[in-house]
Amino acid sequence: MLSGYRMPQDEQLVPYFQPILSLQTQKITAYEALGRMVDEGGVRSLGPFFQNDVITDEQHLHVDRILREKAIARMARAGSGAMLFLNLKPSWIYRMYKATGELPTLQFIEKHGLDPSRVVIEVTEEEFHGRLDELSSVVDVYRRHGCLVAIDDIGSGYSNYDRIASIQPNILKIDLKLLKKSAMHDGYKALLNSFSILSSQMGSSLLIEGVETKRDLYHSLRAGARYVQGFLFSEAGPCLQQEDAYESLLKEELRRYTEQEIARYRELFSVQNGLSGLVRPDAQIASAEEADAMIESLLPGIELNVVRIYICRDDGCQVSSNYVRDAIGEWEKDARYRGSNWIWRPYFIPNMLRMSHQRQGMLSQEYTDLDTSRPMQTYSCPIGDTHYLFLDLQA
Repeated sequence: MLSGYRMPQDEQLVPYFQPILSLQTQKITAYEALGRMVDEGGVRSLGPFFQNDVITDEQHLHVDRILREKAIARMARAGSGAMLFLNLKPSWIYRMYKATGELPTLQFIEKHGLDPSRVVIEVTEEEFHGRLDELSSVVDVYRRHGCLVAIDDIGSGYSNYDRIASIQPNILKIDLKLLKKSAMHDGYKALLNSFSILSSQMGSSLLIEGVETKRDLYHSLRAGARYVQGFLFSEAGPCLQQEDAYESLLKEELRRYTEQEIARYRELFSVQNGLSGLVRPDAQIASAEEADAMIESLLPGIELNVVRIYICRDDGCQVSSNYVRDAIGEWEKDARYRGSNWIWRPYFIPNMLRMSHQRQGMLSQEYTDLDTSRPMQTYSCPIGDTHYLFLDLQA
């Protein structure tokens, strides 16, 4: 007995498999291998075992390797082409390779004849005291043998941006449950969107786990997740499932999501249709007063989902006052923003050039407003040759 937890026997160790769904194909595309101990008392998670500090690293590693090899052998026998996610602590990877020049997982893969391209090495959340460039070089050994690489629990603990930049994973994995616990109110959705941008810029796929409700699935879709995992679909189990086990569920939810998003965007684009007859693209603005007067002429015809209006020059300088809706929907004028410069926003210059060239309005991606912390989108359109009208809409 070790702190109330006994060492499991090798024959009691059983890998369980939690399915990972592809939103692209609506089928099971992979499984994450999770450790269980099975005896006369039933099935127990090995989480407490691996978190027990009294148990040595060597004992942890011994149990983990047995589970890893059993999972690899099971996937090699399976007829499907599903991928297998294997959790590995960075300290284990680093120490083993530095000491022996070998990686047991690659030996298991070769021994059981599993295609390495079906294996995802999931670098887990754990403090790592070595050099990141050395860890990255070890991870690259898996990559050179054909394995994919994922980083687990992005946005929490030790899975920091330095590690992401150094390892350059194929898959970024985010636990929605952890993200919800670590953020106030709906702030986790903004973090989720930021990781979506990060994954697209790095050429990585986004996997969101901890998807427990259809609402979680909706947020995952909006964040651009390629893969999802969670109790909405299935807990981990000892058997692999039919690849289309959740296809009907996903197809129905994708249909609902599509309908909601189309309706939402139709509402947003109705602003553009309403403005087309109100804003003269050849209008000229010579002063802040003229800019304010133009906005005030538009206010009676502005849709209710517009919460802020202002006018800027093409050099980023705001010419007009801000016109903002108050708590009861009435417009308030705030002249303090005259002269503010928004050129520091990364999208400003490319958007100005695009509107100037195409001579038509455009709708931004959703973002979180700095002042209100609410989800927002901005519609902008050219006025004359050097000015642009901006309307912030509640998303």
